[in-house]
Amino acid sequence: MFISVVTPSLNQGQYIEETIRSVLAQDYLHYEHIVVDGGSTDQTRAILERYPHLRWVSEPDSGQTAAINKGLRLSTGAVVAYLCADDLYREGALRAVAEVFEADPTTALVVGDCAMIDDQGRRCGHYHARLERFEDLLRYWQWGKTFCLPQASVFLRREVLDEVGWFDESYDLAMDYEMWLRVAARYPLALLPQTLSAFRVSGATKTNRRRREMDREEFRASRRFWRLARGWRRWTIPGEALLHGVFWREGR
Repeated sequence: MFISVVTPSLNQGQYIEETIRSVLAQDYLHYEHIVVDGGSTDQTRAILERYPHLRWVSEPDSGQTAAINKGLRLSTGAVVAYLCADDLYREGALRAVAEVFEADPTTALVVGDCAMIDDQGRRCGHYHARLERFEDLLRYWQWGKTFCLPQASVFLRREVLDEVGWFDESYDLAMDYEMWLRVAARYPLALLPQTLSAFRVSGATKTNRRRREMDREEFRASRRFWRLARGWRRWTIPGEALLHGVFWREGR
């Protein structure tokens, strides 16, 4: 099974070589790695030129979500994923994912655990992949508690992406969450009890710098799917979301 990994990048020269090497070190050979760089002015381009196995482009774009979609349109894999330019794959990740997809043709999305690392690559935490019911996914404010789909450890079957559509470019922060909602509303997901990736946590990460904007985008995405909640949760989730909104607006 051929896997396409897309890496969006902009001025991540400090980290991108480690990202490239983490993909190159996989023990699974049936993959391609596509880097979509937004016209970096640091050492990124020089680093990309050192790796002839890469497919890459460096030109101005309209943001990370557009870069991800550009890479996906260039990709040819039966399974696709995106790995940010400061994140890493762990040893054996691609092989483990391919085995899950090959074992069950109905699986639309595979997600595994994800380590947290700091600026120096030191482990500082861990995300355990979790999702018991679709309604839990609607409660975006419970991320890490009742559900957890770490983006760097998510892989999608290409046929499913063709069905649900590309990442929504009106989202700058919650585009992955909005995509997971679209997929989970239609298809079964597979949780893989293995650490597939490492997510870099730093003050410069845009989700840390723009937490309130992230909340607004997650609210917008979640609200589109409230009608799909089953039973009494259809009536309680909107109220919970609104209450959560009051708290983040007041900075609590």
